[in-house]
Amino acid sequence: MIRFKRVLFIVLLLGCLGVQSFFSKAAAAEITIRGYYFTFSRMPTFSFETWKTIVDGIHHDRGNMVLLWIGGGFRSRKFPITWEYNREHRNLQKDFVRDLIDYAHSKGIKVLMGLTPFSYDGVNQYPLRYPELKAIQANGRLVGLSGIHCWGYAMNPSRARAQQFMLEYTRELIFDFYPNADGLMIESSDYAICHCEDCKGSYYQKEFQFVKRISEEIWQKNPRATILVYPHYFTGRSVPGFEVRAAAERFDPRWTLFFTPHSAHVDLDLLKQARSAIYWDSSPVLKTPPEIQKGALTALKFGISGYVPSLEAFSFVAAQPEGGESFVVGKRQKPFGFEWMPAEENPYEELLIRVNRIAYREFTQAPGLDYQEFQSRLGREIFGNSASHEATEDLLSLQASFFADRSWFSASPMVSPDLLEDKLRAGSLSLGQLRDYRDRLEHLRKIAQKYARSSDPARREIHRIAAWISTSWAGEEHLLSDPLRSGE
Repeated sequence: MIRFKRVLFIVLLLGCLGVQSFFSKAAAAEITIRGYYFTFSRMPTFSFETWKTIVDGIHHDRGNMVLLWIGGGFRSRKFPITWEYNREHRNLQKDFVRDLIDYAHSKGIKVLMGLTPFSYDGVNQYPLRYPELKAIQANGRLVGLSGIHCWGYAMNPSRARAQQFMLEYTRELIFDFYPNADGLMIESSDYAICHCEDCKGSYYQKEFQFVKRISEEIWQKNPRATILVYPHYFTGRSVPGFEVRAAAERFDPRWTLFFTPHSAHVDLDLLKQARSAIYWDSSPVLKTPPEIQKGALTALKFGISGYVPSLEAFSFVAAQPEGGESFVVGKRQKPFGFEWMPAEENPYEELLIRVNRIAYREFTQAPGLDYQEFQSRLGREIFGNSASHEATEDLLSLQASFFADRSWFSASPMVSPDLLEDKLRAGSLSLGQLRDYRDRLEHLRKIAQKYARSSDPARREIHRIAAWISTSWAGEEHLLSDPLRSGE
């Protein structure tokens, strides 16, 4: 028994040392490809000058890459139907993206153009003119209207016209409009694929025909171009969300692999063949610093060279029930729920999103950074010489409340009684969430009162936001009542 205990102790000790060794290496490691993913076409109100300030922020965050998803956001001459839905977009009124790429280059930042083959923004408008190109669902029916901002129809890649359209549209984007871009992100669809007789069992082989052809053409003109592709063309394994098998095509190491937690899981066998890869998640947009650190640690764990998460900020007027949220129809999207902001201004300099940007900067430089040390760095950057643990904790608490349960298309229910009432009407909130919001609201009132007379700019901003939330609930707290307690 004594020998067994000794062996067990040694095993546990070695395990702990292994964990410590990982975090020690993680604290010293650095993610080499850093930056953000933007759905440029869904940000119609941002001008060239606004985008320059966004690039300045990326540079400040020590980023070196931008994924500029631009389908539907440039004025295609061959296919005007791809942008007619998006006429208010500033880049469609006066094309500035080529100049923006040059500006990013002056800051040491590479820019990749992004689109989705056979679906999503811009592309999904083409079947409005040629309905015979619509994809087929698994039940044998034609696909329905869907999308984000740009609602249309996914296409059938088995159709020669669909393949030709994708090639010509992408050539126009990368060769005619933005030849100074550093490459292309080919983002495989995560919401619809085709299940027709020709695609059944071979959808990703069909999609790969386009991917391989356009990659070869880009590399012929620019051998150093970076082209991001999904693992769906190479693994032969089940594709998340679609219950179909990936293709098993030959992987060219010139491609950069792109992995996501929801639709393109990390494949270690494939990863070994790649010179570089990027991991994406939604943490900076929807979550808080601990989730951002988790994203950086995930990239480090798998030996992925890049962590380029979403920093999407929608500013379009919703014409459809985005994400099933019918109450957004007819309303302009406000980035991160910052209702006080003019639509044309850069939202990334606002205090609450700066928290996530600082977290991203620090954790991509040292994914295993001790969280208390991160808090200290955050406090020093926001509050300067007047930094205190209490003020930093209050800032993080405010930020966590402001981001609590927010979606891609609506702010946290903590932000607005009207929004909470809409969600209650839709049956999308639980009793646990209502109790949580009640507790958070009480805490925010205390924070607002604490900093009401502060002369420090950062503390005054904390007061302003906490008071803005608190005041919005005046006379509306009945919405947060607990039916199990009140007997209602």
